[in-house]
Amino acid sequence: MRQPTNFFYALMLLFVLTACKQKQPTTKTAPEILQNVIQTIDTIETIYYKQDMSRTNPRSAEDTIFRYREMYFKRLKGDSIVGVKGHWDMYVNDKKHVIYEDIYDGDRLIRKNNRDSVARVYDLIKYPDFKKTHFWSHNTLYGMQHEFRFFLKYNDQFLIEKLSDTVINNKDCYQISVQLQDYTTMPGFSIALVENKGMVSKTVYAIDKATNYPIRMRGEFYSVENASQMSFIDQRYYDIKFNAKINENTEFNTSIEPLEKFKIMEMKPE
Repeated sequence: MRQPTNFFYALMLLFVLTACKQKQPTTKTAPEILQNVIQTIDTIETIYYKQDMSRTNPRSAEDTIFRYREMYFKRLKGDSIVGVKGHWDMYVNDKKHVIYEDIYDGDRLIRKNNRDSVARVYDLIKYPDFKKTHFWSHNTLYGMQHEFRFFLKYNDQFLIEKLSDTVINNKDCYQISVQLQDYTTMPGFSIALVENKGMVSKTVYAIDKATNYPIRMRGEFYSVENASQMSFIDQRYYDIKFNAKINENTEFNTSIEPLEKFKIMEMKPE
């Protein structure tokens, strides 16, 4: 009777060990998480979201400026500026009155200042050099996707780490830290590494585990020689709607007719 009993206990132990092994969650690395975000963004054709932003005032390091935006984007992969057709509204602090609007249909960008009724028109067909300009590519999902690809491609220059998980707006999130030292970059579709000794940047992305989509990014930038003069940017994305129907005739309308009460300024590349 002893042999069957020993065999039975050995079989039970093997079953328990196998079950425990199966229950253990798979830990994803920081590069794997960024790769999942890249793949997720490839499935998004249209997106709507709101953005709250605070950042150091570039004109006065002692001040913080705040921006509130509402954004509509449609995939436009072949475009070198922002990768999307887009329309964003920027509100004053009450989040009701729009002071600035950007409208882009792939050929023309209109920047409306509703406070002084001036509309600046950038014609990319007439002046293709505008395609070298970033405008607001760092605010788009394809801009972020391009950055993540860049981080992974040059991972010998960037320090990419997974931090502790967190909760933002009741959503479980990964936190990915990306650090760069002695170089600076320009976010957007023409991103490049430029040597800049002593400069340090650290950006933390919060990525919603349920959607594999960034819902917050916080960046800090400073010089080693003057670390106390740190500048920052903090952006939150919420009320996100993926692949929603967008009325392109309204949101991406760059015709002149709706601007009859505006002073129109045709912009030219410098």
